[in-house]
Amino acid sequence: MELIDAIMQRKTIKLFDEKVKIERAELAEMLALAQLAPSKANLQPWRFVVIDDPAKKAQLSDKVAFNAPPCESAAAVILILADRHYDQLLPTIVECSVEQGCLDAEFKQRSLDFLTKMHQHLSDTEIREQVLIDTGLAAMQLMLVVKAKGYDSHAIGIFDRDAVLSMLEVDQTRYLPVMLLAIGKAAVPAIPSARLPLEYTVSWNNGKDFCK
Repeated sequence: MELIDAIMQRKTIKLFDEKVKIERAELAEMLALAQLAPSKANLQPWRFVVIDDPAKKAQLSDKVAFNAPPCESAAAVILILADRHYDQLLPTIVECSVEQGCLDAEFKQRSLDFLTKMHQHLSDTEIREQVLIDTGLAAMQLMLVVKAKGYDSHAIGIFDRDAVLSMLEVDQTRYLPVMLLAIGKAAVPAIPSARLPLEYTVSWNNGKDFCK
């Protein structure tokens, strides 16, 4: 599927075909493609908890407001997290860059020192903002990859965050929950949604010309 087709055809699906399963290898492939999203200084703060066990999915039902049907019927539900303590993986990030030919080994320590110093100069608020931005980019890329692979998705932003993190044994002091993403094959047509004309959302060369 062409990228433009994936963008235009991606819609929120309210119910999935429960007979359709997605193998973990294919889920892993989609997640690997999602991880090619942009990231400040290549810090990659996104984390994914994949829920493909039916019993686990059922436990989400009373924690996702009115979104129980897509969670229960999806082939998998992915909890997308932003890692506030990404700095703990800085040595691994740099090592991967060397191993994959993106960084010369002689610059390994210099790169690690730079990233460490950059992190130390950030406030908690700045860290939070950046990891949420980067993880949001990966989440959107994942939705497009899912569509390009012939599947559908439902992004869930309204859920009991504390309860879901507790259920999945996620460290709440480290990880910020961004969204739940239900993935599967649509069992019902998507509900159409309209978008504002560009004159309401685009202004050229200044911020004064939005239609109001």
